[in-house]
Amino acid sequence: MTLDPTLAAVSPAHAAGVDTRPHLLLLGGVPGAGKSTLIRQVADRHPDVRTLDPETVTRWLATRLPEVPYRLYRPLVHLWHTIATLVLVLVGPTVGHRTLLVHDPATRPGRRELLGRIAHARGWRTSLVMIDVPRVAAIDGQHERGRLVSSGSFDRHWHRWLDDQPRLLTAATFGDADGSWDRVHVVDRARAGERLATLL
Repeated sequence: MTLDPTLAAVSPAHAAGVDTRPHLLLLGGVPGAGKSTLIRQVADRHPDVRTLDPETVTRWLATRLPEVPYRLYRPLVHLWHTIATLVLVLVGPTVGHRTLLVHDPATRPGRRELLGRIAHARGWRTSLVMIDVPRVAAIDGQHERGRLVSSGSFDRHWHRWLDDQPRLLTAATFGDADGSWDRVHVVDRARAGERLATLL
């Protein structure tokens, strides 16, 4: 589906003024979409934004367990990331960090909705940014990072994304919320950094 990169979601609830609540940004996309690359760029350019990316713990483990294949400790990485995300959302913003940017495929609607509800209960405003890439580009992205998810896992992510895409595109186009997510943005990889910068 062709995206219009000029489309930007504006939540009606926030159109009348500036929302001063802390901001939870969920950066989603299938494996290989480019989430970690974008989060590293944000961390370098915006020290006031707190970022959470499983790639950080993956690199930490890889340097200490160089002989162990990633597939063997991947469940530990995912568990750590899930727990760290919940803790930071529940604790709320810290001094100097009122924006939290979290890496997540965001292809599981139930998990995505639950995270948004928890965030709202803790006083966050929520934005979902989905990076939309062609299937072949996502697979190439996995090769470039030197780490492939299994074909079965990738297929599940891909098909869930295809199921969600029409609804999320509609929400992004018309400024509608999607469940517990106040704003939705669907962008291609080339425009993702530019769009994210407007939300920080």
